[in-house]
Amino acid sequence: MKKSSNPNRTRYQKYRLLFYLCLLFIALTIVVCVEYRTWISMIWTIVFALFAWQCHVQAKISRCGLAGEEKTYDMLLNLPKAYTVLNNIELEVNGKKGELDLLVISEFGLFIVEVKNHSGTIIGRKGQNTWRQEKISGTKYMKNPIHQLEREMRLLREMLDPFQIRIPIFGCVYFSNAKKVETDSSNVIMDPDRLMDRICAFKNPILKKSDIRKIIRILR
Repeated sequence: MKKSSNPNRTRYQKYRLLFYLCLLFIALTIVVCVEYRTWISMIWTIVFALFAWQCHVQAKISRCGLAGEEKTYDMLLNLPKAYTVLNNIELEVNGKKGELDLLVISEFGLFIVEVKNHSGTIIGRKGQNTWRQEKISGTKYMKNPIHQLEREMRLLREMLDPFQIRIPIFGCVYFSNAKKVETDSSNVIMDPDRLMDRICAFKNPILKKSDIRKIIRILR
């Protein structure tokens, strides 16, 4: 199945372009500064340098997210033929917006996979608003991905409801690059085999083929 356009790829390309434009402006301001001795140009050099650094950081984050999503997407394509995998689905219901990294559709229901490509050790509990990422370089923080997953499940349910599609929606947060995950939630997975097993664990058919085709048309 053809991949949908990935927002992370778009963001990565945008920030890389801005980064190189900043480098160009830095070079031009340095030339002006030296040639005409207008030292105020150095202020613009510093401004462009700071902006270039921010673009570099954002590009790196987008590239990391893109790599995790594409790697997981390719892995899920190894599911049996009865499973359909959609990626980068944009949701909008009553002004509320969301984005599904990956959605697996089968006669057994819908399964959302929220992909996180964070490295190091991930530490967090279901009820916490903020989780920690412990790496050799230091500690970083992220929003609770379980809350994000739950919001995506609600949005998808609300989006399908007007079409009389009312079925259970399952999901998990998948850390594709973590060394270790310490959490009290069974919906957080870091092992690829466990992810595949979780998706295939449902054995009770609840959707007809016509329902599956209808859902795919709605989401595309």
